Amino acid sequence: MFANRREMIALMTAAGGMAGLPGPARAEPGDPVFEAFEAARPEQPWTLGYADAPAAGLDGVAQRLTGRLPEGLEGVLYRNGPGRFSRENWRYRHWFDGDGLVQSWHLEAGEAPVHAARFVETRKWRREEAAGRFLVPAFGSAPPDEEGLSGPDGMNAANTSVMMLDGDLLALWEGGSAWQLDPDTLQSDGPRVWGDGLAGLPFSAHPKVDPDGTVWNFGQDAARNALVLWQIAPDGSLRRADMVGDVPGGMIHDFAVTERSLVFLVGNLRFERMRLPYLESFRWDGSRPMRAIAIDKADWSQRRTWDLPPGFLFHVGGAWERTDGTICLDAAMSGDARFAIGGAYDVMRGVAREETVSQARLHRLVLYPGGRSEQSVFDDGYAEFPQVDMRLTGLERRYTWHVGWQPGQIQGPTDIVRRDLVSGATQRFSHDADVIVEEPLFVPAGPAEGEGWLVHTALNTRAAATELHVLDARNVGDGPVASWRLPYACPLGFHGCWRPA
Repeated sequence: MFANRREMIALMTAAGGMAGLPGPARAEPGDPVFEAFEAARPEQPWTLGYADAPAAGLDGVAQRLTGRLPEGLEGVLYRNGPGRFSRENWRYRHWFDGDGLVQSWHLEAGEAPVHAARFVETRKWRREEAAGRFLVPAFGSAPPDEEGLSGPDGMNAANTSVMMLDGDLLALWEGGSAWQLDPDTLQSDGPRVWGDGLAGLPFSAHPKVDPDGTVWNFGQDAARNALVLWQIAPDGSLRRADMVGDVPGGMIHDFAVTERSLVFLVGNLRFERMRLPYLESFRWDGSRPMRAIAIDKADWSQRRTWDLPPGFLFHVGGAWERTDGTICLDAAMSGDARFAIGGAYDVMRGVAREETVSQARLHRLVLYPGGRSEQSVFDDGYAEFPQVDMRLTGLERRYTWHVGWQPGQIQGPTDIVRRDLVSGATQRFSHDADVIVEEPLFVPAGPAEGEGWLVHTALNTRAAATELHVLDARNVGDGPVASWRLPYACPLGFHGCWRPA
């Protein structure tokens, strides 16, 4: 722990802002990445998922393809992801760099779904929109004649996730503030400041909500092997924020909670030294173990650690803790970081290669008291974006839903999968090969675990349009009970949330 909040703010601002660091080599006139992508588009329909959305956003009404909206499934689906990749004929090199585009799907019984999309107007967005070009380094690339960074929100793209908190809609990123949006209009209202002196501290993209409504989150300072931990009350007020050290500087995107612990998996893409663009600060180091760290919710100075085989992950399904302290969790893990440092660059050029497609599979880990661990893998296909019945966050559960694909599929996942963590059995629905599926969200409809609906979006590359599908979460293999299609395509996104009517 750091001695006081002032010390924490000073350190995180210095690291997160990266002010004064030298930029990368200047780009030459003309942009081969932009030209390669534009050349690929006519022959590669999947590139629609990585094309720019209009600066003014999108508005439309979806056409019904099949079925009807299930009774009781009324509300708004919000989604977030990168949506602006090029300006002045220069294109970002990495998919994660694009400016955040938040989408809303309003679902009402008897009505066609109404869709809207708006860019999150961060300070970065407003400056660059006015200038007509990119001005600052991003996560994985740096534009020509970039101007450097002036603070921790200088490169905030607000492009990764969204959450509802006491009626407020927040667009989330990794290295800076949550950005407030009007949940009805998607108008940007500025950064969320949780308390005095906390402006700009990283508030990551995967907050967890306990069954009692308490929100937990973290932000990473990889350069200092530290995390800032957040505890937020259900009404959105800050209960606690503090910094904990001695957390290895591996890239951490997600975490899990149990009734007693905050659980972090630190993979082998490790911080080496500060460089810009920021991804260049990390190098793969397979000589060390992956580290699992459980921090006590009640006393952040108390922790337990485990060494695991080397690996990499973006997303955790969930976790629970037995009475003896044993922690069980599942996560989409791979043996390397090939997509983060390869595939996410390829798609920006309009290239799909099997060598850089993620090979993440769903793993189940058991972390025993005393440092012993067990790890098993479900080897019936690749997996990402694991989702759980969020009413059981931190509690023992049986099911995980995720997107899936098979070796040889290089243009994106096509399957929605329901997995039984106890038996390993799956139910799987495979869309057509032309349909790239996005993260499914579970929406409860009854008291039992898994009694509800899966709502997910998808890009139909053949129709050049984005679709919305609803599946029975207990009977995924039966396919959609209702589907709709927009008259246009949206960029592929990352994460979403549900706001009930």
